[in-house]
Amino acid sequence: MKKSLLEVYALAVCFVTLVCFTVALGIGLYDVIQMVNPEFTITGYEFKQYQSNETFTRDWPKEKTMPSDEEITKRRLEGYRIALQVEQRDGVQSLTKVGLVMLIDIIVFLVHWRIAKRERLVTASG
Repeated sequence: MKKSLLEVYALAVCFVTLVCFTVALGIGLYDVIQMVNPEFTITGYEFKQYQSNETFTRDWPKEKTMPSDEEITKRRLEGYRIALQVEQRDGVQSLTKVGLVMLIDIIVFLVHWRIAKRERLVTASG
């Protein structure tokens, strides 16, 4: 069964869109994890930074009067809460981008799949 150039092109585009879809799906799954469990996906540096008052204040200027331990703890916990919110927001943004890529992949795939089917019928009958 001989394939036309148009059918080969359409099937090649379908293959590429499937590869792109698969990669986007993997990224999207990670984004879901990022949204559901931001403590798991936050960077190691950020995670360590908020684990103790000592690591939290390590880079603070030493000549400055330090706040009380209670104030440092309050700032550290608030910073960690905000860092987790940012991580979740990054996941939502990335998942939105991935969703758009997957939508475009589906549209391009379906158009080219129909072209390949139509061309296969034309080649088989002609």
